[in-house]
Amino acid sequence: MRAFLRPRTLLPLLVLLAFTGCITIEENYAFKKNGSGTMEYVVDMSELGDMMKAFDELGKSEEKKEDGMGTVDLHDEMVQLKAVPGIKGVKVDDKKKFVQRLKFSFADITALNAALNVLMPDSTGAAFTFFTWDGNTLVRNTNSHAKDMGTGMGKGDEDPSDTTDMTAFLESMKYKYSFAFKEEVGNTSFATGVETEKPTAKSVKFSTDWSVITEDPKALDLRIELKK
Repeated sequence: MRAFLRPRTLLPLLVLLAFTGCITIEENYAFKKNGSGTMEYVVDMSELGDMMKAFDELGKSEEKKEDGMGTVDLHDEMVQLKAVPGIKGVKVDDKKKFVQRLKFSFADITALNAALNVLMPDSTGAAFTFFTWDGNTLVRNTNSHAKDMGTGMGKGDEDPSDTTDMTAFLESMKYKYSFAFKEEVGNTSFATGVETEKPTAKSVKFSTDWSVITEDPKALDLRIELKK
């Protein structure tokens, strides 16, 4: 999955990508009253489909293949998740090209955190606690996985002379959360640059982009109070 995040590969396409909304990542959660639930992790690169096909036809050398954008593939993660205690029903829906939806059910927060460490490891390689409960409030903390991805798309250290402005590109990369509960949602707190909506009394959605994520390490941190 991380193969498509190499900046040298993407720079020639920057002008086009800035107008496509090139990558969207979603985390969709549904929690039951006992703390179990389901999670869906979506990587959507459908807007890039035609451009990626054209790019893959450019050159056939091993070096160019190595630097290529690759395709979305969560099957390795699916295999690893099946071995995580408390995780069941793992499956990947890849019927739509350049879009993969990985779904699973979790027994509790401990199992969910273990699964997210498989899906979203960061550069430290350390285990991370993504979710905790603070009384009736669900707390989401975030490791540097998303920021690492965004930084890799920005100005790297490989070519200091490169002055390409990646802001428009980072803004086109979206990150979305959705949460559904059996109880009504109360107060929520989230970072500046994050938008929110409540489709129903028992659900809430958040969205932002990588220009925000790369600037604020805590941009994806959330607190959701439930009215129990």
